[in-house]
Amino acid sequence: MNKLLKNILNDINLLKKYDQHAFDYIEYPHKSFWNIKINQEDIIKNFEKVCIEEIPVMLYVHIPFCEQLCSFCICNRQITSDYKVVEDYLYNSLFTEIDLMTEITAKFKKQFNIREIYFGGGSPTFLKKNEFKKLKDKLKQLVNFEKINQFSIEIDPRRVDENGLLFYADEGVNKISFGIQDFDVNVQNKINRLQSVSIIQKLLTDNVRKRFKSINFDLLIGLPAQTVKSMSSTINEVIKLKPDRIALAYLAYNPEYHPHQRHMMIGELLPDFFRRKEIFVEALVRLEGSSYVRAGFEHFAVPEDDVTKSLRKKRAYYNSFGTTTGDCTSVLALGRSSYSTIGENIYYQNFYEQKKYQNSLKEGLIPLHRGWVLNKDDKLRRKIIKDLRTYFNLDINKLNSEYGIIFGEYFKREIKVLNEFSSDGLLTYNESNIVLSENGKHFSNLIGSIFDSFIKTSRYNEKIKIN
Repeated sequence: MNKLLKNILNDINLLKKYDQHAFDYIEYPHKSFWNIKINQEDIIKNFEKVCIEEIPVMLYVHIPFCEQLCSFCICNRQITSDYKVVEDYLYNSLFTEIDLMTEITAKFKKQFNIREIYFGGGSPTFLKKNEFKKLKDKLKQLVNFEKINQFSIEIDPRRVDENGLLFYADEGVNKISFGIQDFDVNVQNKINRLQSVSIIQKLLTDNVRKRFKSINFDLLIGLPAQTVKSMSSTINEVIKLKPDRIALAYLAYNPEYHPHQRHMMIGELLPDFFRRKEIFVEALVRLEGSSYVRAGFEHFAVPEDDVTKSLRKKRAYYNSFGTTTGDCTSVLALGRSSYSTIGENIYYQNFYEQKKYQNSLKEGLIPLHRGWVLNKDDKLRRKIIKDLRTYFNLDINKLNSEYGIIFGEYFKREIKVLNEFSSDGLLTYNESNIVLSENGKHFSNLIGSIFDSFIKTSRYNEKIKIN
């Protein structure tokens, strides 16, 4: 058995002690702490700074529609078979938001320096070719497509064929991301998402592979009926299909906000904390044994991928799109419920509700639901959390120099908690750096959360002692 597998799975008390909730830290502070104190002027002021300084920006466009509900899903989405609902959203809301952004930036006499585009959902493949073309044409108000380095779209493989993928390539899309989750039929039945390996095989023809610079697969850990054996089989198929990148995320189960998730539990329990870790380790060991490079906590890429190259150069950056090259850390997000990261200082999220979103746009206002203005302490803690999550280490000397602090004095409270993790072999800490062990990498989100000033609960189960 692989040494890594033995280490992390041999001590049940270690897993019990540190099986604690931790945010994914796509952003810091986590958006559950954002508030309504932020205003339109705050956002527009930062828009101007980003435009004037020509800071590279990723444009995210949210298409929140699906034809069928997957029971694992936590995305903001609307299930419909009525295409008129999609057209109404596109032409009467999203296009209005594009017009608003055009009007705002016209005052600066400079547009956003948009270098990457990402269509997400929902299922962007819900859009028919006519609407896709019209949306792309509308975006020319904001985007110089000749400057775009990466144009990505999320793919529902059940809703496209080879010609559909080649259409996207003809329209300039050069990266596609497939929602796979798991190839096991029993698991697929439980999550209401049947899609065979053969569907993916038929899509990824030689012609398709030649047209896209990067192909990503999304997989989920902790689904009902999922086992080490079934995950091993899934990873076998993934390796054969040779995607450039793989996201290996843990299932986020929160039926309080996503009650449809309870459907997964009919006649089946979710894997417990030990089984989840066991399944993750199986996937991890198999992928790393097949030349994939671990790019942060739950992402993998082939050695020649742009993300892997950025990781080596210490430029990679983790956000809602996974581990990215770090070329665009600012995100301008359009669409219902989408959220933006503007420069170094601002987060904001659009309204979830269609009526509020649409009415705000009709009034000529950014459809602001909530947001956050980051202070110096927020930026410092964000830097620490993202470095630990992406690189599994922290250069304390460099941090002290960049932020003008003395780490040992600034983080006295946090160091006491770090020492507990250190005593259990999850990390080493000294005045110069923090380095996560192989076991510690499994808890990188949790270790990062030690530096979350908004969390007051203990980061481990104090009743469990490790021998």
